[in-house]
Formats: sequence, structure tokens, C-alpha cells
Amino acid sequence: MVEEIRSCAPDFLIVALGAPYAEHGIHQHREMLQAKVAIGVGGSLDMIAGKVKRAPRLWRRLHAEWLYRLIQQPSRWRRQLILPRFAVRALFYKEKL
Repeated sequence: MVEEIRSCAPDFLIVALGAPYAEHGIHQHREMLQAKVAIGVGGSLDMIAGKVKRAPRLWRRLHAEWLYRLIQQPSRWRRQLILPRFAVRALFYKEKL
């Protein structure tokens, strides 16, 4: 799959494998992929495709859509544990030159 993506030479690569698999895959293969921008979108594509219903407007206004989804799908709790760690690492990440 990596070779197929590379042969397409994408400027933007959207990976929807779910956290943390998408992020690990992007990191592991970033040199070979040669995409200018690669981003893991988690469950966003499921919402766009209409497979998963968005949270009610109140939850969105409170910036708690993640909590609504966790309540709707309790099996997500383990996957969501990684998100605060990822956010902290992203804030303090420095590219090694």
C-alpha cells in the first residue's frame, strides 16, 4: 500500500485508520510516502459519510463531542486515552535536523 501511495505522489495524504494506528503508520512510513502533508483523521470520515451521527449542537458548543461519542461508544475509552499524550507531544515536538 505504501508503494502505491508513493507512486501517486500525493501532496496531501488523509489516513483514516483510527488513532493511534494512522499516526504510527504515517510516522513509520513518512520518508517513503513523500507526501507534503499527511494527517490522521480518526472517525471524521465516518461522520462525513453519515455512518456515525454527530453529537447534538449543545455538546458541540461545549466542545464535548468527544465525550458524547465516548458515551455512545464506551469501547472507545482505551483509544481515547492516547489523545492527551498526543496533544502534549505535538505541542512540544521539535523536528530533528
